[in-house]
Amino acid sequence: MNAIALYNEIQTTLHQGKRVVVATVVKTTGAAPCEIGSKMLIAQDGTPQGSIAGPITDKQIAQESLKALREDRSHLAHIHIDADNGEAVGSCGATLEVFFEVLRPEPRLIIVGAGYVAQSLARLAATLGFRIVVVDDRRDLADPQVFSDKVQLVFGDIPTTIRKLEPDESSWLVIVTRGHTLDNDALRAALQTRAAYIGMIGSTSKVKQIFRHLREEGISRAQLEQVHAPIGLDLGAETPDEIALSIAAEMVMLRRQGSGLPLKSRHQLLDDQVLQV
Repeated sequence: MNAIALYNEIQTTLHQGKRVVVATVVKTTGAAPCEIGSKMLIAQDGTPQGSIAGPITDKQIAQESLKALREDRSHLAHIHIDADNGEAVGSCGATLEVFFEVLRPEPRLIIVGAGYVAQSLARLAATLGFRIVVVDDRRDLADPQVFSDKVQLVFGDIPTTIRKLEPDESSWLVIVTRGHTLDNDALRAALQTRAAYIGMIGSTSKVKQIFRHLREEGISRAQLEQVHAPIGLDLGAETPDEIALSIAAEMVMLRRQGSGLPLKSRHQLLDDQVLQV
């Protein structure tokens, strides 16, 4: 697979919000049928693009790639080619050392609502490596001058727009609209997507009311349990900037698999023998 075709396929796959593995031969031993630097691209479903050695070896590489995807980590592995399978150059077989690199799409943050909290969150999230989309149904509410040129503004019916954006496993969806009805409709639409994270702002009474309505419509308890609502960490936040910070903090915690505990409490340094006198 030539470099240009490889790059184009990677870009296309990542743009679709899907992970992909690039398998690269970094070392060969024996009668290897390929050169160092040979590459294959393996999609999430195991479909390969290109070839390194032959169907038998390529199948081993695809299987190892699926392992990398399941574990969500890049790694080195040895792929053995038996002389009897006809894919080695000589009669002694060969071993390929292959680096399996998992490439992930840039996470997309879809902010539903364009008010003050959304504006603050967009500014914060822009520094955290998210591709940001802000959705609203009123153009007069979302002033393009308020958001940076890195933020994509999308206008239209909110539930319809959410579905059209097709949130996937690399999408984070935050609902901060201007009212209960819109939040309810936005959450219903969000739960029909594959978004990795769905959060909704609101008081406990508002969240309970919306959850009750959606349960009556047939949304399962298990689905609602996946919703982060009320959204954010408990920082005692009051202002839009503080609320946005609490939301961003929760997202970072989940993305990095943090505990959310104060580092002081987690490490308990005063209990360390080094500090004993």
